[in-house]
Amino acid sequence: MPEGVWVSVHVAAQFCCVLANSNARDMTAPYKSEVDRFIAHFKGETESVRTVVSPFHRKVLYATALDALARAAYGSGGNKDRLTRLVRELSGWEDSERVSLPQLQLKLRSAKLSKGKLYRQVSSSLKLWGGGVRVGLQHSPDVGELSTIADAAEMKFIESARYSELFYIYRNNLVHEFREPGYGWDVSGTAKRPFYMSYLGGKPQWELTFPAGFFGDLVADSIDGLRIYLLAKKIDPYKHFNFGSMWRGK
Repeated sequence: MPEGVWVSVHVAAQFCCVLANSNARDMTAPYKSEVDRFIAHFKGETESVRTVVSPFHRKVLYATALDALARAAYGSGGNKDRLTRLVRELSGWEDSERVSLPQLQLKLRSAKLSKGKLYRQVSSSLKLWGGGVRVGLQHSPDVGELSTIADAAEMKFIESARYSELFYIYRNNLVHEFREPGYGWDVSGTAKRPFYMSYLGGKPQWELTFPAGFFGDLVADSIDGLRIYLLAKKIDPYKHFNFGSMWRGK
């Protein structure tokens, strides 16, 4: 090939590569900028929530933010599925798949399954917790540990006693009933992790508590996880929401 022709072909090839890269940037830049704008909005708003004095009111505000974050990731499917999925997949909460022993014991008892090996194991483990103490979720087993001694009828109760499921119930009480379920509270006001507290006298009554500090950290970590997820999947989060005035015709 003559030298001049080879140079022309080489230049043309370089131009095509530059054009392709430019087009790629033009195609990806919009969704990236939308992700950054969406994430910046929620980071700013949740930082403002941290200044709210009432722990209860902070929890309510954080709970409403979680639903929007879940919708940005997974679309307009079932509320429970997308929110529990957000908690399990994007929040980084390492205890989300652990199982609540007190709740599992109650569920098995209500289902008249208190004579099996699983119920005996759960009851035996709870006796080791003692009474009048604060117990962290790290003392709870995960699904895999319990599934080895559970039959098919018991597995659904194990699944429903996971902390991701219980957190969703707690969140619903905040959003739909404007109250916290149960009688546990963060006495110090500074707790960062969920815990159980019990009352002395008679049989220990374990109250699961999700402190406001945990809500704040869970939302912050979910925002970070959501950004990574949206960029990896090339998702524009705004496409899952309807904008404009609902009071006007379309």
